[in-house]
Amino acid sequence: MTAAGDDQDGGAPRDAPSGATASGLAPRWRRLPARRRLALVVVIAVVGLAAALLPRLLAPERDPVYIALVTSHTGPGAPRGPEITRGIRFHIDQVNHTGGLGGHPVRLLRYDDRATAEGARRTARRIVRDDRVALVVGNTSSPTALAAAPVYAAARLPFITPTATADRVTATPWSFRATYTNTYQGGFIAAYAQHVLGARTATVLRATTAYGTSLADGFRHAFAPTGRVRHSVALDERDGPARTRQLEQAVEAIREDGDDGPVLLAVPEDRALSTLAYLRSHGVTNPVIGGDDLSDDDFTAALAASPQERARPGSMTGNFSTASPQLADSLTGAALTWAADYRERYGTAPNWRAMSGQTAAAMAVHALRQAKVAQGHPAAGRRTAVRDALADMNTPERGIPGLYGRVFFDATRSLHRPVTIGTVQDGSLVSAPVQLTEYSPEEDVDVAAELAAKRAVAFQGKVLARQQIVYTGINVNRVSAFNTREGTFKADFFLWLRYTGSDAAADVEFPHLADEKFTLPPPVRKTGGRGTKYRLHQIVTTFSAPLDFHRFPFDRQHLRITVQNRTLPSARVVYVVDRPLVHQDRTEALHSGRDVQESIDGLPNWAVRDMTLYKAAVGSTARLGDPDLTRGQNGVYQAQYVADITVARNVGPFLVKNLLPLLLSVAVTYATLFFPRDPRYTSTRVSLEVTAMLSAAVLLTNVTGSLPDIGYSVALEWAYYAFMFLVGTCVFISLAGAWLQEHDNVRAWNRLAHVSRVYYPVFCLGVFLAYIVHFT
Repeated sequence: MTAAGDDQDGGAPRDAPSGATASGLAPRWRRLPARRRLALVVVIAVVGLAAALLPRLLAPERDPVYIALVTSHTGPGAPRGPEITRGIRFHIDQVNHTGGLGGHPVRLLRYDDRATAEGARRTARRIVRDDRVALVVGNTSSPTALAAAPVYAAARLPFITPTATADRVTATPWSFRATYTNTYQGGFIAAYAQHVLGARTATVLRATTAYGTSLADGFRHAFAPTGRVRHSVALDERDGPARTRQLEQAVEAIREDGDDGPVLLAVPEDRALSTLAYLRSHGVTNPVIGGDDLSDDDFTAALAASPQERARPGSMTGNFSTASPQLADSLTGAALTWAADYRERYGTAPNWRAMSGQTAAAMAVHALRQAKVAQGHPAAGRRTAVRDALADMNTPERGIPGLYGRVFFDATRSLHRPVTIGTVQDGSLVSAPVQLTEYSPEEDVDVAAELAAKRAVAFQGKVLARQQIVYTGINVNRVSAFNTREGTFKADFFLWLRYTGSDAAADVEFPHLADEKFTLPPPVRKTGGRGTKYRLHQIVTTFSAPLDFHRFPFDRQHLRITVQNRTLPSARVVYVVDRPLVHQDRTEALHSGRDVQESIDGLPNWAVRDMTLYKAAVGSTARLGDPDLTRGQNGVYQAQYVADITVARNVGPFLVKNLLPLLLSVAVTYATLFFPRDPRYTSTRVSLEVTAMLSAAVLLTNVTGSLPDIGYSVALEWAYYAFMFLVGTCVFISLAGAWLQEHDNVRAWNRLAHVSRVYYPVFCLGVFLAYIVHFT
């Protein structure tokens, strides 16, 4: 008979008196109720976790790496400062979000140069005295960058200007620029004027600043071999009688000669509007081409809102074009993704200045990383290392991935970037109908044949193709019949093409058709007035779609409608997003083209989340062994236009329908852990657990039965695998418990039971949290 106070689990002797020995704690622990022991375990675990994390949480932030950011937030350049700053800050925030530079955050020290040369010099002197600064990003206009560059060079502090294009900005080896030079830009404008506009004469109106002088010089030198600049007029920087007389002389000269050649407007934005207004009001209807300083929507909106334009539409915006490093309608690839994220954060689309800011920031961070700058007070040698790292980025292989492909510095420490010519449409800039573009290095082109056929032109040792621009739009009416097993969907949509020139631009096909018998139907509307041609097609057919089920059933699929030219390579024709669609609200894009009150969503169990339009290109450098193909006939890259429709599965109903049986199995299996300590229940426990495992295998087969044959495990399968592993451990626990019972080890059996009852829900909670982290 068991004496009072003896251990109830086997008649063990009474515990030793408290404090008798160190081992006396163990019997005392065993006398505690099971719930209290569990609570103490949880408390000890929480305290241990806090002790491990608290030093990290309370530890001071690692020394930041500082970049000085100099823009103009006051003065004439004020509107541009926030644009460039947002592009730079957006990139730096992304860098810090991913761990910074070796765990060191990057911090921006912001300065305002007030858009004046003296303000730039004063700011530069402050910066070079700050030993925290390893590199400067700025200044953002040619006058301010030219004023600051000698100060930075004297202090051996490298700097990158995102947008200053005057050639002399990078005269010192410590200066870099994330755009092209005015000489290159002016030369490109000259090539465009001659080979696209057919100009043989031209007039140059330039500011007396470094920007105006270098842009005008680049134009004149490139235009001179086959054309003649009849007049070159230097305009005073300030409005007044002298400037008015200069404009009068230019107008008189143009009108007397009957010269219809283009006018280069090499003046900054704050003087361009009044200059153009003067020309138009005095009868000068010649084409006017501006530089990059005029290539933003703020300037073109001002043109559209001017009194002359309102009184006589087209008087200011018509026959006006400008050179730009990037236009919104031609974004693709990385630039398109970045622009979408930028717009989501700031509520507005980025212009080329914001993208140049991003590029400058990316190159700056890369140089800091290569120079191993990882502290807030870099030694002077580190500044030199940063400069050397920037200078080393002088080939595509040594450059970095950017918004426009590989970005790297040329011999002038400027960025090798394309020039796009824009025209005004509805108060905004769009790509001009014809562009000059470099052939891709991979393209197999017979240069002599292309030049002889006038499909290409020579420019500064390069060959530029005449590229036809097609303003393209897709307005979806309905997306339906999405078959995930076959990878197909049905789309009903309007496609329109607007262009000038050859009708070959409208010879399109759909490379991802699932209906092999489909042919492009005749246009439902067709016009060709004023030299601009318009084609509108309504298309209803089935497309194939490459699907990715790694995240099933939390997957988002991209259903792409791809339009591709049938015969012309991308060097000859490109499809850009039509202007009304560039800034279209995303919710508006998901409304049917036939009825704006209806959604394009016709997918059961799925929801259309987004639609993106962008240009693309696809092709191969191979001739596929055809001996009859000559150089240039293989059409290496074909122009494409893509409507990318993002659809997401309605996860809630899917999970309720397909996971409820699994949850019931989880509950039943967990219940087996509470069976009493009796050998008769062992076989029942093991039987239920094995049955649960087999049921999970059957359920998994049913759940994934709608998927095509794929060679990888999807997200939902891992949940079933985890359950099978959990049930397997329960079987092991049941067999181990039976062995303990057989050997009459009641205390160990109780411990195993307590541990298993805690382990099971903790394991399930861990799986649940893992899914929350990865798929929400």
